Amino acid sequence: MESSYNYWEKYYNTNRNPSKCSNFAKFVLPFLSPGKQLTELGCGNAKDSIFFAQNGIKVLGIDQCTEELAFLNKQFKDEYDISFLSKDMTRLDDLPKSDYVYSRFTLHAIDLEGEKRVLQWVAENLLVNGLFFIEVRSVNDELYGQGKALPDNAYFSDHYRRFLVINELIKRLKKVDLKILYKLESKGLAPYKDEDPSVIRIIAIK
Repeated sequence: MESSYNYWEKYYNTNRNPSKCSNFAKFVLPFLSPGKQLTELGCGNAKDSIFFAQNGIKVLGIDQCTEELAFLNKQFKDEYDISFLSKDMTRLDDLPKSDYVYSRFTLHAIDLEGEKRVLQWVAENLLVNGLFFIEVRSVNDELYGQGKALPDNAYFSDHYRRFLVINELIKRLKKVDLKILYKLESKGLAPYKDEDPSVIRIIAIK
């Protein structure tokens, strides 16, 4: 798989501070109970992790951008019940089990084999009745087809993107014994500047 590591390191060097939380985080919040543990996969500058922590959730944010995570730990660890861990989300070791796992715009940043490892890890590390929240770009996104074509509906432009098919993702979730509670594919869910991507939202339960 073509690497996007340097792209994201440079991006967060100039976008260090958390910005306003995503629409997806606002959508997810009513499903969460204060005091429970949430693990965010690919937290970036932690805008959603901080939002959840501000609402009483215990948060572990995972990302590979080591400089950004060092900054976040210094700035926020003493203010909220939150910590950040520099890890490859596709190759996680044993971590404390979570009530919730949250993945926004991260599954399309990894290849299919990496995604399969993530789904297996989620299935093994969610507590019973734990929830897995996913928002990801679909093959109906307008960016689909832009850049160098790679396997599994992926393209590399300034960085790697793999576009997902909702029914195929659901099959992979069911294969690791996660049940689907909610599914939706639509535009209007994650607008950004002049972009309105077609995204998939899924809530799965262990």
